[in-house]
Amino acid sequence: MAVQRDARGIMIAGPLANVSVAYRNKNYIADRVFPIIDRVAAKAKILVYKKGAWFRDEAGIRGPGARANRGTFPYDYVDVNTKEYAFAKEVTDEDRRMAKEAGAPPLQPDQDAIEFATDKVDLKKEVRVAQLVKTSTWNGVAAGGTDAAGAFAAGTGNTFLAEVAAKKELIRSKTGFKPNAMVIDNGTYESLKLEATILDRIKYTQRGIVTADLLAALLELDYFLVGDAIKSTAVEKKDGTDFTASNVWEVNAGKGMVFLFYRPATPGLKIPSSGYQAREAYANGLIRRTETWRENAEHQDVYEVAEETDILAVDTDLGYLWKDTLLT
Repeated sequence: MAVQRDARGIMIAGPLANVSVAYRNKNYIADRVFPIIDRVAAKAKILVYKKGAWFRDEAGIRGPGARANRGTFPYDYVDVNTKEYAFAKEVTDEDRRMAKEAGAPPLQPDQDAIEFATDKVDLKKEVRVAQLVKTSTWNGVAAGGTDAAGAFAAGTGNTFLAEVAAKKELIRSKTGFKPNAMVIDNGTYESLKLEATILDRIKYTQRGIVTADLLAALLELDYFLVGDAIKSTAVEKKDGTDFTASNVWEVNAGKGMVFLFYRPATPGLKIPSSGYQAREAYANGLIRRTETWRENAEHQDVYEVAEETDILAVDTDLGYLWKDTLLT
């Protein structure tokens, strides 16, 4: 565990009272990828009707005195198994006292602890959703998705628009639903902003500059999410200098990823979705818990943030994943 520097030890440095620097992800998209089912039981089940029966052409002419054609619709269940993810941070009496003294750095020990723990839970969820997307078998393609061989990068031979159109048709032909959502890693998104085939399509728009909203409109998508979160894979050091960046929304480092899928605006009866996020409520009805307790021997309080969730792939025919979209 890294050593937390106490406020007393850095007071002589004369820090600015209204300036500090902290690093954390600016955007998380996990809660916008799949619809959220709130306040579910820890061991619930999602009813899934088998699609084959609903697409069979079985109605026919009923003759006088005869019976109408009949059929059945089989169904199955997807198990929900929520788990609590939590993180805690301590705040010592000494740090609180020193933070209030003249010349102390602009620390807010209690608020900082809650924000730190909250961000840890948010980052873990981002990693879990990305991992589910990257390891599921979408449309029969093995975990990791189809190798795009770098063909989504800007330049000669770019196949992005053609590939997306083809896979939209594939998903529609197998489910009856056109995909309406996309998750794209930041590197692929930035490269597509320079792609001539896309710039040509939007050249008569107000500014002729590719944005997420313009790409969503061009691809006829309701949800266009750019995954730009990073995490550090470095082993922790005592001096806090450990940092090795890894893009959360990539299958292979530096090579890019695109996920095309269908999701409804809200969960409901007989409404298909490629996946769901299920959240169990706590006793007070809230879906996220923040608690604090006293550790008298250490003269400190501890703040803990927790959320109990499960991320599920429900219908893998409603999604398609490409890996290595920038580099082969």
